[in-house]
Amino acid sequence: MSIVALIFIVVLFLVIISLLMSEQGKELRDYISFFTSGIDAGFKPEQLFYLGKIGRGLKFEQLSLIFKYLSHLDRCISEIVLRSRQTGSENDPVTQHLLSRLYKVRTKIELDQSQKKHGLTSTREINPGQRIRILLRGTGVFSSRVIKNGSRSITIEYPVGTANRPATSIDWVGRSVNVYFWRQSDAGYVFDTVFIADPAFTGKAILQLAHSNNLVRSQKRKSIRVKCSIYAQMYLIKPGETIDNLLEPEPGMKCLLEDLSEDGAMVMIGGKAVKNIRMKLQFMIHDVLIVMAGTVRAVEFNKETKQSRIHFDSTELNPRMKNAILTFVYNVLPEEEKEELDAIRLTEEDGKDESGPNGKNVPDSRIDTVSELPEMPDFLGK
Repeated sequence: MSIVALIFIVVLFLVIISLLMSEQGKELRDYISFFTSGIDAGFKPEQLFYLGKIGRGLKFEQLSLIFKYLSHLDRCISEIVLRSRQTGSENDPVTQHLLSRLYKVRTKIELDQSQKKHGLTSTREINPGQRIRILLRGTGVFSSRVIKNGSRSITIEYPVGTANRPATSIDWVGRSVNVYFWRQSDAGYVFDTVFIADPAFTGKAILQLAHSNNLVRSQKRKSIRVKCSIYAQMYLIKPGETIDNLLEPEPGMKCLLEDLSEDGAMVMIGGKAVKNIRMKLQFMIHDVLIVMAGTVRAVEFNKETKQSRIHFDSTELNPRMKNAILTFVYNVLPEEEKEELDAIRLTEEDGKDESGPNGKNVPDSRIDTVSELPEMPDFLGK
């Protein structure tokens, strides 16, 4: 390499460094960071160019913050929703694909923040009343409940087995076990521990578990749910019938959605429901008709009110319906369009003073209207 070429490369390098250190260079570094983060998140270049244009229109000082802060991401989504409605392109596959990608990023940020804020890091954080499953290898699985969580150990009710595996026949002290539990609105956890002796509780129907340093979060949430109060039509699928996501032209059973996410809902109905039945839900969110098909995964039946809360898991929705639900869940509509959804989108504050069936907090208006729900047909209770 000649001396002239070497000098040229050095000068060019110094010019680039000088440019990057200038105010214009700061903007260039931010744009490169924004573009790199977007590519890593699965966005296409044309989507990033458009998103960058949105961010500049919103006067963001740093475009790279779009993929870091929910406030920036929400403003971008809201602006895209507004523009798509103004141009009539809200049903355009290109628009829906961009919104789907943005919501995927937003859900990840929200779940990561929720895990850091609400996730357990120690067995000392397990609350009294927590139901647990105890696996004694070679013997079986037993049920119990935490009574007290002390500095030295966890006090639990005497485990309950089955007729073929009675817990009373087992000498628990000194036995190593795996403990599993599901923490409401969080995730599943598992830890290894051992039963320890405690003379102070000898002869009582309780046992002591040693604390563990290996608490593992075994099942992470995949979606964000929001409390709501939405009347819907329910369609029950009989055994042998096919299930689909097509619109049902006839009215179904009236039911009430108490929470909602992109992959399921909590549904209040009259009568006693059963697990593993297939069904469809049909309802409106703003101006979008939603049809969710899926399966009942769990049921909470209240004998006093003769009502059931159904934990419903939905199959995959089409992008338009899924994005409409996520727009509702994250409340990212333009400000002038939020009022209608605010009437059915609830917060924790809405129900903290009143207790509904099963001790769940619900507003007064829902307690009155839920009594109007029809009971489920007889074939589901058989």
